[in-house]
Amino acid sequence: MKILLPIHLDGGNRGCEAITLSTTKLLNIPKEQIIALSNNTQLDTRLGLNKYVTLQASPKATLQFKIKRKLLKILTQDELKATSYTYRHTYLPFLKQASENDIMLSTGGDMMCYGNNQVIYTNEMMFSKGVKTILWGCSIGKENLTPEKIKTLQHFSKIYTRESLTTEVLTNLGLKNVATFPDPAFILNPEVCQLPNVFTKDVIGINLSNYVVGDYNLDTNFGNEIKKLIEYILQETKLNILLIPHVLWKGQDDRIITNYIVDHYKNNSRINALNSDSYNYCQLRYIISQCKYFIGARTHAVISAYSTCTPAIALGYSIKSKGIAKDLNLPKELIVDSKNYTKDELLTSFKYLLNSGEEIRKHLQNTIPEYIKQLNNVASWLFK
Repeated sequence: MKILLPIHLDGGNRGCEAITLSTTKLLNIPKEQIIALSNNTQLDTRLGLNKYVTLQASPKATLQFKIKRKLLKILTQDELKATSYTYRHTYLPFLKQASENDIMLSTGGDMMCYGNNQVIYTNEMMFSKGVKTILWGCSIGKENLTPEKIKTLQHFSKIYTRESLTTEVLTNLGLKNVATFPDPAFILNPEVCQLPNVFTKDVIGINLSNYVVGDYNLDTNFGNEIKKLIEYILQETKLNILLIPHVLWKGQDDRIITNYIVDHYKNNSRINALNSDSYNYCQLRYIISQCKYFIGARTHAVISAYSTCTPAIALGYSIKSKGIAKDLNLPKELIVDSKNYTKDELLTSFKYLLNSGEEIRKHLQNTIPEYIKQLNNVASWLFK
C-alpha cells in the first residue's frame, strides 16, 4: 500500500512543509510508502523532508507545454479547458502509479477555501479509478462552496476537518464521512537553533501576508491598522519587533511586505526581519516559541505560537482561524478578521494581549496537551 500526496506543492510555503512532515510522523510508515509530488525537490531536500517522505518531482512547464496551453486558451476561449490541461500535465503522471490498494491524501489545509482547483481534479481522477481518497486536515466555509466542490466532497472516502466550524458546514451538507482532529502540524516539536540578536530584549513576532494586508505595502485600510500597531509598540512598549515571513512563494511572498516595513522604519533598530529562507518549519517554530507575543497572518505560523503556548493574535480572514481559536477556547479578542474589522480593533486586541498575556499562556498550557492528544487517533481512523 502507498500513501500519495499529490498536493504537497513544496516547502516554499512552510505550512505545506509542516503538513507533510507532521502527516508522516502521524502515520508512522516507511518513507518508501508515502510519496509526495513536489514542485521543488531541491528545496524540500534542504528542509529535510526527504528523510520522511519519498519526493517525486512535478513535471516542468516546458516551452512546448506553455505554447500548447496558450493556444488552447486562445482557440477555445475557455480558461477551464486550459486549466484542466495544466492539471493533466501536472498530476496525471503522478496519479497513474496508484492502485486500488493505495490511498490518496488531499492535503493543503485551506485549498477548498479558494476557487475550484486541483483538489477537485485529483479527487475525481482517483474516484473514477476506485482509489480511496481522504481530504486531509481541511477547512472550508459555507461561502466557499460551489456545486463542483459539493460533488467532490461526496466522492471523498473520508474527510478530516481540522476545526469544528468546518465540521458543522460539512455535516449540514449531509456528509456522513467526516471526522474532526486538530491540524496535524500541532504535533511537531520546535527545533532549537541560533536566535537572532533581536532577542537581547523581549520580542513580539509578527507575520504578515499580502492576503491580510491587501497589498505588498501598508497603503491599504488594514495596512493603516498595522502602522498604528507598530507605532504603538515602538512608542508605548519596550518590545523589539521581529518580522517572520512564512510563505516564500512567488506571487504571495511574505518577504516583500516584510522588507517594505523594515525599509519604512529603517531608522529604528527595534524592527528586524528574519531571514526565514535559512530555517525549516520546526526551527521557525522554535523562534516563534521564544517570542513573548506573536501576531500572525499565516495559519501554520499561528499554530506554532499556539502549540508552544505563546500568546498570539490571529489575523484571520476565513473559517480556519476562527475555528481553531474556537476549539482552543480562546477569547474573541485574539482573532482580528482583516477583511471585516472595525477601526482600531487590531490595536485594541494588542492591548488585550499585553494585559492578559500570562493568563492566555496559562490557558494554552492547560489546553494544548489534551488538544494534541486527539491526534493519537488519526492513524487508526485513517487505516480503519
